[in-house]
Amino acid sequence: FSQNVCCPLAVFSERICCRLMRSLARGLHAARLPGAGLGLCQRPGRVPFWRHRYVSRSAADPGSSNVAWTAESAGARKEWQRDDLHVVLVHPQIPGNAGSIARTCAATSVALHLVRPLGFETDSTMLKRAGLDYWDFVTCKVHDDWDAFYHFFKQQERGRLIAFSKFSNVSYTAPGTYQPGDWLLFGAETTGLPPEAHKAADSIVKIPMVETHVRSLNLAVSAGVGTFEAIRQLDELKTSGLRPKASAQ
Repeated sequence: FSQNVCCPLAVFSERICCRLMRSLARGLHAARLPGAGLGLCQRPGRVPFWRHRYVSRSAADPGSSNVAWTAESAGARKEWQRDDLHVVLVHPQIPGNAGSIARTCAATSVALHLVRPLGFETDSTMLKRAGLDYWDFVTCKVHDDWDAFYHFFKQQERGRLIAFSKFSNVSYTAPGTYQPGDWLLFGAETTGLPPEAHKAADSIVKIPMVETHVRSLNLAVSAGVGTFEAIRQLDELKTSGLRPKASAQ
C-alpha cells in the first residue's frame, strides 16, 4: 500500500518541480532579452513589473552608467508636473507606504518630498518595489530635516502648509480648504506630525473615521485620499474661474 501511494506522489512532485523550473527559466530568459516574453495584455513600450524584480536599474537602462538607484535620483521636475500642489511626508517609517505614495504622485503629476529622518534608506528595495516602475515619473526631493524643508518651502514664490491630523476639527473635504500652491503634510505612521509641523501649518484638517476599533488610517491611504480631494477642489477652481476662499484653522 505504501509503495502504491508514494510512487504516484513522487512522480507528481517531480512534475511540479520541473514545471516551476521551466517557468523560472523562461522568466529569466525574457528578462535578459528586451521585448521578449510580452503577454497579450502587455502594453507596447511598457516595462513589465516582473522584469524590474529580476533586472537591476542599470541593466534595464543602459544609459544609467551603473549608478545605484535611490529615491533622490528618481526624477527631476517634469514639464507636465503640477505647479499648484505638493505632497510632503514628514519622517515616514515604512518604505512600502512611501513607495505607494510615490506611485500616486506619478499618477497625479504631483511632486513628492521626503523629510528625514526616515525609517528606511532611500535606496531601499522595498521602497523601489512599492513604487513599481513609476519612479522615473515622480519628482522626488529628500530634505535632511524639518528645518531644511521649511527653509526650502519659504524660498518658494507661493504656498501654504496644509497639515493632516486626527486632532483637527476641520474636515479635509470642507469647501475652500485648498488653494493653488498648497503643500500637503503627512506625518509618521506611528507618531503623526511633529509639533514644529503643527506650529508651522497654515491650516490643519482631518480625515473622519470611526475610532471605535481603529486608531489611525494607513499613511498611503490618507495621502491618496487627501491628494485627490485637493486636486478635485483645485481643478474646480480652474474650471469655474472663482477665487479661492480663505479656510479656517
